[in-house]
Amino acid sequence: MDTMSQKDDAEFSNIRVSQKELSLFGYIINDEFQVDIKSGTVIKLYNTIEYSNHFDCRFSNYLKLRETMMRLLLYLLANASFNYVSNQELLVHVWEHYNLSSSSTRLTQVMSELKARLTTIGIDESFIRASRGKGYTLQGALIVPLYIFLGTAS
Repeated sequence: MDTMSQKDDAEFSNIRVSQKELSLFGYIINDEFQVDIKSGTVIKLYNTIEYSNHFDCRFSNYLKLRETMMRLLLYLLANASFNYVSNQELLVHVWEHYNLSSSSTRLTQVMSELKARLTTIGIDESFIRASRGKGYTLQGALIVPLYIFLGTAS
């Protein structure tokens, strides 16, 4: 994900607290993983030696996501912790708002690849749950947004 579009995505999440402005930096998932918007990465916070049954190799502690995949993850983190997010909502906010063509097939493909990539750093595949007719939700996860201090709001 390039730095400018990540920065643009994060800017909608600026908040003011007593004349001080904060900007969304990323998220912490289950006190184990950090999602960094600017770098487009997911990082496992604790180094543990684990082995993947699927590939018989070590889990990575660092995962770089492509731009659309990162937008999809960020939208889910912001909106799917307590509710389902519809397929149509994802298509609009992840693809169409960025002048990309969208389709249910493309959503399914990117979601499947996102889930597979997240498992390589130790996030369970059931973390993102699909429900036919409802959309997607995040299952059993504690999601904590992280903000950075930008300075005094004008």
